[in-house]
Amino acid sequence: MSLGKKFASGALVFFSAAAIAASAFAADKDETVVTVGSQSLKQSEVLSLLQNTAGDNAMMVGLMLQQSTLPERVDMAKQMADAMLFAEGAKRSGISSRGDVALKIKWQEVQILLEAYLQELSKKWDMGEKAQKAYYNENKSEFVQRPAAHLRHIMTSAEKDAADVILDIYKNKDFAKAAEKYSRDPNTAARGGDLGWMEKGVMPEEIDKAIEGAREKTLVGPVKTELGWHVVEVLERRGEKQLSFEEAQQEVIQRMQLSYVNKELEKLREKINVKINERALENLAGIPAAPLEKTPGAAEEKPAEKKD
Repeated sequence: MSLGKKFASGALVFFSAAAIAASAFAADKDETVVTVGSQSLKQSEVLSLLQNTAGDNAMMVGLMLQQSTLPERVDMAKQMADAMLFAEGAKRSGISSRGDVALKIKWQEVQILLEAYLQELSKKWDMGEKAQKAYYNENKSEFVQRPAAHLRHIMTSAEKDAADVILDIYKNKDFAKAAEKYSRDPNTAARGGDLGWMEKGVMPEEIDKAIEGAREKTLVGPVKTELGWHVVEVLERRGEKQLSFEEAQQEVIQRMQLSYVNKELEKLREKINVKINERALENLAGIPAAPLEKTPGAAEEKPAEKKD
């Protein structure tokens, strides 16, 4: 495929800042290739955009360049220039400073810089297997598989409907079909009501209590929660288990990365001032913040007595 055809369909996305990445084809003399008003693209930037459009495949870009004629390369550059013309037009017409557009530009810059900062930061992290095993051994008690039950459920809006569901299951011996037919939970109905493995405290308290002593492969319900009426089946149970390093390795990696990120955040907080305007948040968009839940046993504040 020629460069001209390759870029005809995607001309308007070329000037995305997120597309500009380090190029494997940086020229010795990084000359400017395209200039549109106050914007320009150098050779290395054009190559980076080509590589991004080719799915970050440097070899593909090399093959495309070998097969492209000068007129095809000029046509590709013109299409990049067209995208830049729209961006320049937006700046000159004041669109770039319009509230919604300016916010997108600002937040996109935040996301790009965040990603670049973390990429640079991660080069200094010790993520080798030796460091992973050391982290695992130091925090072994955190890598425990908690007791859980494999559940499936059917949720209805009325107790009578839940009772009808139970009769249907006893009659037809097919929980999955009953879930597809009756359940008002769109997230699980299509998969036969399957909730997967659920640890205690994840489900509503009423369901936790109802299934506590239930035998496997038996129906429980109807159980009422604030969401509706439930028919629940415990498919199987698992006990607590200490995970081996191999079983916990992916979580170890994630926790190590998060630990490094949090340490860097603490350093940045010491250097850079952060202010949160709680007064502005208290009545955001004219909607008052929800009241805090009262802590059980906490003494209520008495209103101040009026003085004569």
